[in-house]
Amino acid sequence: MLNPKVAIFFLAFVPQFIAVDAPNKSLVFVLLGVLFNLNAIPVNLAWALTAAWMARRGAVLRSMHWLDRAAGALFIAFGVRLALTDSPAT
Repeated sequence: MLNPKVAIFFLAFVPQFIAVDAPNKSLVFVLLGVLFNLNAIPVNLAWALTAAWMARRGAVLRSMHWLDRAAGALFIAFGVRLALTDSPAT
């Protein structure tokens, strides 16, 4: 609700599916939004249950350790590459 990108998406995308001769366009717009949210509930629930399962197993903490190392190595590689490049001509 507080994410403006989602609101802009709905304002741009959903009206394409509303008939021009619909008597109550606002009601159709709201019903399409409700239908989208009802369809999204099982997907969001599956993601939440998967994340909870991974957290219980500790898989998230182990993978985060390796992700931290990979990100650190990537930043070091970027720094070395930046240090070894010639300065751009101005």
